[in-house]
Amino acid sequence: MIPSVRKYLTISLLLLFITPACGQRSQVGQSETPSPAVSQSADLDKETVIGEIGNPGVGDRYFPMLGNGGYDVTEYDLQLTWDPNLRFLSGSATIYGTSNINLLSLNLDLSGMKVLSVSMDDANLQFFVEENELTVVFPSVLIKNTDFSITVDYEGTPGLINDSLFPFEGGWFNSARGVLVAGEPSSSQAWHPVNDHPKDRAHFNISMTLPSDLSFVTNGVLVSKSSDAKSTTWEYETEHEQAPYLTTIAIGKFSQTFEQTFDEIQIRHWVEEGVQFPSQENLNLETMIIIFEELFGPYPFGDYGILAVNENLGYALETQTLSIFGKDLVGNQQIQAHELAHQWFGNFITLDDWSDIWLNEGLATYAEQLYLEKVNPNYNIDESFFEYYYSLSDQGYEFHVKPRPGDPGPTALFSSSVYIRPAMALHALRLEMGDPLFFQSLREYVRTFGGKSATPEGFIETFEDNANKDLELFFQQWLFEDQLPPR
Repeated sequence: MIPSVRKYLTISLLLLFITPACGQRSQVGQSETPSPAVSQSADLDKETVIGEIGNPGVGDRYFPMLGNGGYDVTEYDLQLTWDPNLRFLSGSATIYGTSNINLLSLNLDLSGMKVLSVSMDDANLQFFVEENELTVVFPSVLIKNTDFSITVDYEGTPGLINDSLFPFEGGWFNSARGVLVAGEPSSSQAWHPVNDHPKDRAHFNISMTLPSDLSFVTNGVLVSKSSDAKSTTWEYETEHEQAPYLTTIAIGKFSQTFEQTFDEIQIRHWVEEGVQFPSQENLNLETMIIIFEELFGPYPFGDYGILAVNENLGYALETQTLSIFGKDLVGNQQIQAHELAHQWFGNFITLDDWSDIWLNEGLATYAEQLYLEKVNPNYNIDESFFEYYYSLSDQGYEFHVKPRPGDPGPTALFSSSVYIRPAMALHALRLEMGDPLFFQSLREYVRTFGGKSATPEGFIETFEDNANKDLELFFQQWLFEDQLPPR
């Protein structure tokens, strides 16, 4: 929110709270009876309650306007209708959350959609929309630690998110065949109001109504599907909380394949028409899960699968329990291992700040190597991976060395160095600590931070405690210097 509008909102809220009860309050859209969810509690004994304007960002170093401060979301209930001919989305989003401070207003991220109304407990609320921010004004202070639900009705033609800081475009991709939602660090705000930062994980209930000749696919479990003469409504629920950018959507000609239960994990894949999907043997997911559970601990969710789209995407994305692959990479086992490993590192353990992206990508890249080492008796991880990249550095190849992975900058978030150097650091640490202590530390990291956001300090301290050694200089050299440390 730009300063001028924020100043206007501050003045408006000040006028609201000094206006007598019989005065005019139409400027905030409040009904005559205040919503019980925001009424002051009787045990405050009529003391003056001071509220704060919700922050339009969580303070991320790279993307300061992503996410919002002052509250935590527990659940998104999204009721959606899609018209593929007009490429028009109608939505009603109920957002359940808890206030962290006394709130006069709160912000939600929303890009390119028109807001029709905002309500709470059947009372309309005043709201402001500017750029990618929806600001909701409460009729009275929302007391700290109060549970609340806000419903936002909206519509429009969703598309890509406009943010010059993003390393590549993300959001709602339309094609002649259908729709794909994908993007990191952000995609959700393109199609629903959201607290768009991995620090705020939530459950998702998503209902989509669309023509019956199309399929709707998203994360979680399909709990119902009902049809009439023209349309079908699909409803999905997530079992576990997930970061908003890890929620995907696909609309088109999809079929489900290879549904099975393995190690109490429901395996199901969604494949778009025209994609040559690999056989179960070539996927080798069961072997990957066995290997990673031994090294990292139990698989953290109840289901997993692949969303295979009929595009040459040039990338894969680890959306929670349903990794996205284009037809160009769906048969690549090494990338399959990478995205599966992200279910532990990036999804179960989320980032506290996007500048720490090496925690996700470095661990997933090293997991590729661990998988290759386990399944191929002739694979020498020291020579094939570690020494190989050292030799490239000796030859002057810097594509995997710079930028420094510990602080690559927002537009270089997914540079090769962010993947390769932290993976090399992990192997160097493994060689120094020995396998028993190294993998004990890795499993302890998962146990400690699973279901939470992690920081580099937390990761390093876990290994320091087990190694009984200060590792600050080690990680400084590997992650924050221009060149690789000497052998």
